[in-house]
Amino acid sequence: MNWTLAQLEMFVLAVTQGSFSAAARKLGRAQSRVSTAIANLETDLGFVLFDRNGKFPVLTKNGNDMFVQAQAIIEQFQRLQSRGC
Repeated sequence: MNWTLAQLEMFVLAVTQGSFSAAARKLGRAQSRVSTAIANLETDLGFVLFDRNGKFPVLTKNGNDMFVQAQAIIEQFQRLQSRGC
C-alpha cells in the first residue's frame, strides 16, 4: 500500500462534508484533485470506498470501515504532532 496521510485526510473530509466538492472547497483545492486522491486511495487499498451512482457519494461497507480507521490514524498523527514527535 502506498496511501498517504493527505489522501486519508481528503477521504475523511469528503465523508464529513458530504461530497468531494465540499471537501475541495474546505481545502481550497480543485474538486478533481480530491476525486483523484480518493480514486488513488481506492486503488492503493484494493477496494471501493464510495458508491458514486447517485448525486452524492455514499460510503460502501468497506468505506465505512475505512472511515473509522482513517479517523483513528489522523487523530493519532495529531496527538504525535502535538507532543513534538
